[in-house]
Amino acid sequence: MRVRFEVRDRDVAGRIGRFDTGGPVVTTPELMPVINPHEPTVDPKDIERIGFEAVITNAYIVWKDEDLRERAVDEGIHSVVGFDGFVMTDSGSFQLAEYGDVEVDNRTIVEFQAEIGSDVGTILDIPTPPDAPREVAERDVKTTVERAKEAVECEERPPLALTVQGSTYPDLREKCAAELGELPAAVHPIGGVVPLLEDYRFADVVDVVMAAKKALPPEKPVHLFGCGHPLAIPLAVAMGCDLFDSASYALYAKTGRYLSVLGTLRLEEMRWFPCRCPVCSRYDPQDLREMPEEERVELLALHNLNELRRVIDTVRCAISGGELWELVEATCRSHPAAWAGLVRLSSRYGDELARWSPSVKRSLKVYDEVSKGRPELHIYRDRMRGRFGGVEGRRIVKAGRRPYDVEWLESWELAFVDEWLGLVPGELTRTFPCHSLVEPSGFERRRDDGEDRRSGGRRGDEGRRR
Repeated sequence: MRVRFEVRDRDVAGRIGRFDTGGPVVTTPELMPVINPHEPTVDPKDIERIGFEAVITNAYIVWKDEDLRERAVDEGIHSVVGFDGFVMTDSGSFQLAEYGDVEVDNRTIVEFQAEIGSDVGTILDIPTPPDAPREVAERDVKTTVERAKEAVECEERPPLALTVQGSTYPDLREKCAAELGELPAAVHPIGGVVPLLEDYRFADVVDVVMAAKKALPPEKPVHLFGCGHPLAIPLAVAMGCDLFDSASYALYAKTGRYLSVLGTLRLEEMRWFPCRCPVCSRYDPQDLREMPEEERVELLALHNLNELRRVIDTVRCAISGGELWELVEATCRSHPAAWAGLVRLSSRYGDELARWSPSVKRSLKVYDEVSKGRPELHIYRDRMRGRFGGVEGRRIVKAGRRPYDVEWLESWELAFVDEWLGLVPGELTRTFPCHSLVEPSGFERRRDDGEDRRSGGRRGDEGRRR
């Protein structure tokens, strides 16, 4: 079974990759819209036309329905859901979390997913809710790992998604990830986070994801189960998540909710659409409110899919352009809970992010204390601690105007103390990142020296670069 994940580009811990399990190839990051095999809210062909390369559907629902099961075995799961691209299947773990029981065992559902031609199939893991008693979380992790080992021994099995569980206990998440990481998985989902996302507990999501990422093999893609909100996706990608799935586009549409760059809006309160997708270009909010419910839900779902597509494409552009951190800061400022998640990531996990992040870029934009957690600044400070021989024999100067005055640099015995970087030897002031920071103070108007400093002291400069 040939499974490959080729990383083409990276920024922070985010990756643009090529995920190939032997069927349709997926470019990551990617979101997989959930398709209900009984009654899809949107025609799967429209999902494909919008630009999604992958979808996810529930193999347990197909298995329970005798007609669907026979058709899936005869024609394949791609025919059942009407999607020609990559189709991942879930095992029934969602139903297990919702209702406490399912009517199928792990081996049966794994072999069924192979039989119907899933591009990736999922084990029947045990989702543990947040804040569960520790003994419950430990028991569920043990069962999940046992089922993963059972699945890889199945004679007929699809490329497997081995899901990391562990509730809100970072050490259990790391333990589960380490044990699953030793098995031949195609992808590693991180499960049990939907309740955290629904309650806007972004800081806890950061702890859960970073604990799992610490122990997962870096050559495997990571799937954050149930994450499908524009606020959460950029932050999750920055932590190293590659795949997402969500039914939010349809669930929100059924309750009149509209995904946007401004957050989740309610159709009943809207006067304008802040979007120019095919739906929003043709209709205004009043048009949708006056439509029959079925038509309104479908059009809202189509808009929501277009918005999610925009988010994924924006994240890809940010990775390619080396500006993922800037995108995450801008996105997380849209909601205090998301900002709390970024503060947690910046303050606790900068060193972890530095393991994966590129160390050189065109420029670094910094704003406040949160920006000090940027992985590139951690890399610089670590290198200074390991390679710079100290300050003995040097004059220490508090850094002021940037780039540092050229006449000062004629002496190699200088070192600067910088607000963002810490210690900067004089000989490094014209190198990255010392010369490449763009900071807010570079755009302030200062009259003390007669210069217009709104553009970093020289008209035409992009802020104040070092």
